Amino acid sequence: MNIKKHQSDNMEDNKLSEDLENKTSSIDSSRRRFTKSGLTASGVILTLASRPVLANLGVCKSPSGFLSGNVSAQGDPLYCDGRSPEYWMNNPKSWTAAAGYEPGEYRPPTGSSQNVNRLNGWVGGTKFSEVFGSSHYDTGSVEYSLMQVLWMQDQDPYQIGGHCVAAVLNAAAGFTPPSALDEASVINMFMEWETTGIFHPTAGVDWGPTEIVYYIQSTFSG
Repeated sequence: MNIKKHQSDNMEDNKLSEDLENKTSSIDSSRRRFTKSGLTASGVILTLASRPVLANLGVCKSPSGFLSGNVSAQGDPLYCDGRSPEYWMNNPKSWTAAAGYEPGEYRPPTGSSQNVNRLNGWVGGTKFSEVFGSSHYDTGSVEYSLMQVLWMQDQDPYQIGGHCVAAVLNAAAGFTPPSALDEASVINMFMEWETTGIFHPTAGVDWGPTEIVYYIQSTFSG
């Protein structure tokens, strides 16, 4: 009786082990198929790569590194302390940290509330076209400043301009390390998107405005 029971237990253990191996093999195969197919879609790659970034906000990556999940070429973490567009909108005095860029001066229109959108209340300041070489947000003879682009709402539904402005200011202020995202990289990113409608962080991958904004947000510290 004990021998039969022992043999039966062994058979059950072997079957359990075999089932586990089959399930593991099936899962691995599914993952390989998903990864292989996912490499052809930038949206899938972005979703997979962004998870550790969101879980550890403040760790910086270049656009290509953001896709691959590599922290840096040497494996050393780069830390970002970037500020959001809202921060730069509401803290013009902090622009002194971003040498070379001026917020201008806010002069509210007569009779306007302080709580209204401040787009048309700012005068002077560094022009968006001077930095990005683009008149994308200009209307007629009006050249909008960096600060005004930050304040745009209906004119910029994706807020890509405001996020690129914030990214440039963050780089100039030293809140993002140059090896991850410097001023020139941000400007090139915007210019490529404006010219072609997409940005290529690496060969074969296309980012639209949603992906660009999502990446820039990953460089914010909070």
